[in-house]
Amino acid sequence: MQATEVFRRYCLPGGRYKKLIGGNFIRTLAGQALIDFGAALASDARSISRDELSELMRGDWRERLTGAWLAGFAQTEALRDEISALLLAKDEPYAAKGYVFALARFESTADGLTLRRYLDTYLHRAELRADQAYVMGALLFVDRQLGSEFSSGLLGAGGLWDRWAALDEAARPDEQEKCAEITSWCDFADLCMRAEPRRT
Repeated sequence: MQATEVFRRYCLPGGRYKKLIGGNFIRTLAGQALIDFGAALASDARSISRDELSELMRGDWRERLTGAWLAGFAQTEALRDEISALLLAKDEPYAAKGYVFALARFESTADGLTLRRYLDTYLHRAELRADQAYVMGALLFVDRQLGSEFSSGLLGAGGLWDRWAALDEAARPDEQEKCAEITSWCDFADLCMRAEPRRT
C-alpha cells in the first residue's frame, strides 16, 4: 500500500504512530525526549488542517490513531462524531485508545454518553476483551471533570463492570489506574498545548 502524504507528514516522523500505540510514550520516554515528542505533537495539532485530519481519520489504523491524538491535543471537537463512530464500531484494536483519549479531552456530555454507550454494549461481550478498561477510565475522568454520573450503576459489587471484570480474575483491570493513566495523557496534552510554540 502506497503511503499517503498525510501519513508521511504526521504519522512517520520519529516513529510517532508506534509511540502513540496504547499511549506508550508516557511510559517509555523521559526527560528531553518526552518534551520534544510532546512539542512536535502540539505543533502539528495546531497547524494541521481540518481536511488533513479528516483524511487521517479515513485512513488505516496508523493514520486514525495519529489523527485521534492530534484532534485530542487540540481539542478539535469537529471530529467528535467521526471519532465516536469509530470507537463504537470496534473494528480494530490499535487505534481505539487514541479515540478514548480524544473523547476524554473533549470532556463534554456528548462524550460521556458515547463512552457509556460503548460500555453498555461491550461489557456484555465477554469474548471482546480489549479496550473496556480504558473506556471506563475515560468515563471516570469525564465524570470528575464535569461532576456528572455517567458511570453510575456500572461500578460496585454486582454491577456490570464488576461482573465483566470478574470473568478473568487473573487479568482483572483496575479502573482507577486506567483513569489515572487517561488523566496523565490529558495533563500532558494540556501542558504541551499551553507551552509557547517553538521557533523554527
